[in-house]
Order: sequence, then C-alpha cells, then structure tokens
Amino acid sequence: MMSTAAADPDPALQADWLHRSMPSQAQIREFLQSGALFAWSEDRWIIAWGTPEKRTRPCPGRPSFYAPDFFLTDPAPWRVYPQGAAVSPDGLAHHLAEEETARVWEKFDEASFASAFSIVQSALQHGELRKAVPAVFEHSAGPLTIPERERALRALANLPSGLVPYGCWNQHGGLLGASPELLFEDDGVEVHTMAVAGTAGADTAPDAILENPKELSEHRVVLDDLATQLTPLGRIIRGATRLWRIGILSHLRTDLRVAHSSALEFDDLVGRLHPTPAVGTAPRELWRSWIPQLDSEPRGHFAAPFGLLLPGGQARCLVAIRHVQWNDKDTRCGAGCGLVTGSDLIRETAELRLKLAATRGNLGL
Repeated sequence: MMSTAAADPDPALQADWLHRSMPSQAQIREFLQSGALFAWSEDRWIIAWGTPEKRTRPCPGRPSFYAPDFFLTDPAPWRVYPQGAAVSPDGLAHHLAEEETARVWEKFDEASFASAFSIVQSALQHGELRKAVPAVFEHSAGPLTIPERERALRALANLPSGLVPYGCWNQHGGLLGASPELLFEDDGVEVHTMAVAGTAGADTAPDAILENPKELSEHRVVLDDLATQLTPLGRIIRGATRLWRIGILSHLRTDLRVAHSSALEFDDLVGRLHPTPAVGTAPRELWRSWIPQLDSEPRGHFAAPFGLLLPGGQARCLVAIRHVQWNDKDTRCGAGCGLVTGSDLIRETAELRLKLAATRGNLGL
C-alpha cells in the first residue's frame, strides 16, 4: 500500500471508508459550508466536513485530501477533516436543493491567448519547446454561494462515466469540478496513469482525431513523457490509444500501468508525474519558467494535483481541470489547450471555448 508518514493515529475515524452511509441534514449543511469531495467510484463519493487540519503530511488512519496549488507552493497541502463518510451521489443529491443560477460569465481574454500562442510557436520553431499548454480563465462576480454549490453537486451526481467529481471549500473560497484525467492511482501493487491529450467535439468523426497528425503528435508527447517518468519504477504495460468520448468532448487516451515491489510515497509520485505535458510543457523540466509567461493570470488550483489517501493506503490523484475556483470576490473557470507544431490559433481558441462551456455545463453554471 501507499507509504505514509510516521504513525499519528486517531481512533475517532477508524472506519471502513468505502461503506456507504448518509450524513444527517445538519451534517450536510456543514459539508456545504466547509467540506471536501472525491468520487471514489461512480456510486461512491468520499465526503468530509468541518474545519480541516492542514498538514505537511497525510494522517495515517484518516482520509487525507491533497489540494496544493499548481506550483506546489503550499507547505501544508494536506487536509484532514474531523468528520467524513462514503455516500451515494444520488442519495446525497436527494438532500440538496436545486435553484436556478443567474451567473454572468466574462469571456476569456482572446488577445492574451493569441500572444501566448505566438510566443509558443516561436519557441517551437527554435527548438526551445516541443509542447506548451497556456491557460485562460472566464470570470464571474462573487463567490460560489451555498445554493450554487448544492446545484453544482446535484449536476455532478448526474455526469457521464469518465468524469470524476472532486473539490474542497470553506467560507473563504474553494474549488469544485469533475476531472477526466487521472494523474495516478496506486493500489499497493500497480501504479496506473493515463495520457489524455488531443481534444475535439464529441460529434467529430473518429478518424478526424485518430488520424490527425497534430492531435497524434500532441498525444505522443504526453505519452512518451509519462513512460519516461514511470520506467524507473518497473516494466510498463501500455494500452492502446483510443478515442474517449465524455459529454460534449472527445479525447485521445492511452492508459499506462507499472507494477512496483516497494511502497511508494504519494508526494514522490506527485513529484515524478506533475505536471504532465498535458497541462505543462515538454520538455517537462521547463514548466516553472514557461507557464507564468504564457498564462493569462495565475493558475491557482487549475491543473494542480488533487488527491485522496484512504486509511487502508489506497491512493488516487487527479489532474485538477474542469472545475471552478472561487474566493470572497470572484469565481473563475479555467481551461488550457496543448500547442505543438501545426497548431492553429482559430481552432485552439474554439477548443478553449468548448472546454469552458463543458465545465460550466457539468456544474450547472
């Protein structure tokens, strides 16, 4: 199983975290005010609530949520909550109100993205980069209110297979969404990850993606990078590259698995895999210098790792995309697109609009 820090047991939460139960209405209200969510399976969400303890390391014996920023600057990225449960998403949704939302979203800055596109194309031509992923953001005034969180959670409970709901929040801000991209899963025997790169509308003919040189090139960069990072752990089993339809989007996806004989630290896997070129750069070691130059604004939690370590040692970590994040004054929705040689500005701009619309639609916003 996943290795953790030195024992810090707390018998108050020694429970089977995959056995479903339903919190009381008062506990659900507390969850909506300060809580966390990770969808462990389609019919089982792990939720937690109350004021969390922020830690530098996970707490053995208790579900530990991992929620750093994209640049991993938070010295205490782990959150351990005083209460939690495994719930049925349908059962939880039944206890949530559904109110209409009147949010108005400002379009992302297309001029800023065009500038980033030009910078990346120049770097590609000069051999400085093989791929880069600028991020853009739409904004809406005010925080995500509790009624809006209820509406969003109800929407997340009805998403198609392949999207994994996740998030954490308190009275000052948070993030909530559903990611299609697994950074890693470790069951104590194998590490599983996936290359997800190359995007089109779900109505696009399969051959238009599977035989598109630009999309295949973008996907190959991510796939080769992940294989390089995993090779030191053991022999890699690579699945077939396939078209993956999720809602209104289609992606190229290739799964990778590697067996390991010794315990792996959660933080070490994050350090090895984050950020993949699906959200960062290739070569990957240049991401810290290039991403701030290309993004329209700081990412915050966008494309950061978001994970959960259960008391039994099972660990999963998502790439935190397809979400909204908010503070006391503002809610924003982010998206990124992979730029390689052969990318077209008009097409990439349209892809960003499609991803942003998909994210807002997934959340009923």
